Amino acid sequence: MCITGSLFNNNLMKFMKATVLGPVAALVIGGAAGFMAGKNSAPVSASDDSAVSDARSARRFSASSSSSGSTVSRGSRVKSAAEAMALPGQNNRLQSLMDYYARLDPTQFEEEAQKLEDLPWSERIMVGYLLFARWGEKDPTAAMAYTQTMGMAGMFVKGTVIQSWASKYPQDAARYFTDHPSEFRMGGMMGGRGGRGGSSAGVIATEWARQDSAGAMAWAQTLEGRDQRDAMRGIFEQAAKEDPSNAAAMLISITDDEARRDAQKTVAREWGNKDWGAATAWISSLPADQQADATARALRGLADQDPKAAADKISVLPEGDERTDAMESIARQWSREEPANAAAWVLANGSEEAQKESIGRVVSSWVGQDAAAALEFVNAQPAGDVRDRAASSYVMSNQGGDIQSNLSLAETIDNERSRSRAIGMTAASWMRQDKEAATQYLDNTDALSPKSKDKIKRWGSGRGWRGH
Repeated sequence: MCITGSLFNNNLMKFMKATVLGPVAALVIGGAAGFMAGKNSAPVSASDDSAVSDARSARRFSASSSSSGSTVSRGSRVKSAAEAMALPGQNNRLQSLMDYYARLDPTQFEEEAQKLEDLPWSERIMVGYLLFARWGEKDPTAAMAYTQTMGMAGMFVKGTVIQSWASKYPQDAARYFTDHPSEFRMGGMMGGRGGRGGSSAGVIATEWARQDSAGAMAWAQTLEGRDQRDAMRGIFEQAAKEDPSNAAAMLISITDDEARRDAQKTVAREWGNKDWGAATAWISSLPADQQADATARALRGLADQDPKAAADKISVLPEGDERTDAMESIARQWSREEPANAAAWVLANGSEEAQKESIGRVVSSWVGQDAAAALEFVNAQPAGDVRDRAASSYVMSNQGGDIQSNLSLAETIDNERSRSRAIGMTAASWMRQDKEAATQYLDNTDALSPKSKDKIKRWGSGRGWRGH
């Protein structure tokens, strides 16, 4: 039985949006990174993919088996993924899973994938990422073929397989990508795997650039449209991390104007992260109409390292979209450590639009650190779009807090759509705890239109929200 609807499809989209997924995915992919070191393969023809994969799998399994005594001994030795997940300690589970999959013959991976259905849903994500990362390294064409049996869920797992493959054999992964475009089309529509250079083209190019930047660049030049931009972004992000000056010099090799501008922004961000002075000196050499965008990117890079320093330099940007975007990024970073200071800075800088776009990030982070102080801040703000955004962010981020307090704050939001969303989120959650009390509240409140009340009731009954 393959892992189709019963494994991922019924729950994956909802789970992917949950806040727990980011840390889990990062932990799993990071933990699996030990499986992903290696060198380029020799060029192969598309028609030889299966034969080459089988041969490589045999060679790699032989090497793995011969060295298992020294490399497969760090975790508890288990006989199944389920046994590994029953161990105490998360690190022990991860290491034991990696050790277990390292001992398997690649022909056993499909059977392991089928066994995922026997695990609780919360464990399938972790185990699945480790399994497909390993499978993507040892027998990538078989792993990719299996993802085709998984429906929509296969698009998410496919990203893990392609990165694992590209981290060792980027030329082969790139050839597969270009020879099977339909397999990646939906991933592109969904924004890839997220982040800068996060599409499949970007992932392959990034991994290739770590081994051979010239080869990665040559391949990226053969792509078109978004694929080329994502690939270039991945290459230049990697190059700029190593030497931003050299990466800047490479920009001249890009013939597509849009791809070059996109790569240029990537260089600016990485350079701003490393050396603000050198970054601004380079930015001053760019065409005048490109400097604000590059400066905004450099400020974002600086904010990754020192958000306070980035905040102090916001005045180098004129009012406009670039400044608004930079402020939002700075506020998000700063609020992780000093939400009160970040909030004060947001209100003292930028246009009302910039303040509105930034304050929600700050309040959301603040709620997790000191909900009482965050609420006091929101209540102190004058009526308007900025307060509406702050109040909405508070309510959305405080769903584990007091229901009546959340509802009282949500009712003060002037914007009808935002108010309906904030009340709806809280009331729907309340309905799952006390349907009678929540329904009575909805029937009697004057803060919602009859249409919104009906939608919230449907939402609370598990029939979904369809907008205001």
